[in-house]
Amino acid sequence: MTHSTSSALSDHYLNLPGARLVATSATRLTLRHLKFALAARAMMCVHGGVGLGKTVAVRTNLRDLAPDATVHLQLRPQAPLGELHTILVQKLGLPPDADPTTALPQALATQPRILFLDEAQGLTNQALEYVRYLWDAESTQLAVVFVGGENCHRRLRSRAALASRIGAWQQYRPLTPDEVLTHMPTYHAVWKDVSTTDLLWLDDVCCHGNFRHWAKVTYHLHHALQDDQLTDKTVTRDLLWEILQDVDSTVRPEHRHGAGTDRQ
Repeated sequence: MTHSTSSALSDHYLNLPGARLVATSATRLTLRHLKFALAARAMMCVHGGVGLGKTVAVRTNLRDLAPDATVHLQLRPQAPLGELHTILVQKLGLPPDADPTTALPQALATQPRILFLDEAQGLTNQALEYVRYLWDAESTQLAVVFVGGENCHRRLRSRAALASRIGAWQQYRPLTPDEVLTHMPTYHAVWKDVSTTDLLWLDDVCCHGNFRHWAKVTYHLHHALQDDQLTDKTVTRDLLWEILQDVDSTVRPEHRHGAGTDRQ
């Protein structure tokens, strides 16, 4: 994937300098599902815990696959249907006084579009049914991607007519220990020469396979290594322990010298 520097930086939590997008097995599967949704004008759902990289994977892949066709929406939880109408009118570049009843289906019929609905578990029943109505309309050329947290799957499944139209479901899970060892040195250069034991220890006591947790630790470590007062730039267990005090104050002292993880 190729992105502008500003766009790529904003993809990372905390705008972490030097961070790279990594192709995990989950993000590769997301890419395959997105290609299916675009080709078939289908609906799909990506769901899972917070901080696992769902939104980044969808956003960056759609930037490559359909940069001019993607309509990215994130409504506040339980926003009324009128708010969805208003935002869609704005995103599609329609006049502010356009009647959404006719203007939105007509606008979505002019060219293929992919509707990317983030934090979809917060959509009201009315909003979900309206998305289904737009997708069902014979005139529209619409694909839909729902992205949401752990309860998004249950939320969409509770709308039987909508769920029956979703052609692909994907659950994101934490990185396995093997994936941590594979991807963290690629994710950021600060991990390149860190021992596998320390990487697994850090994942076990703090990060738990969660990309957002890893980003926090990486951000603090990156800036610590830029500090002129730090004469030894080697990433040691002691330095990592100091970083952890800023990231997670609940980590207990007895974990400081623990070995790697047995988490699978």
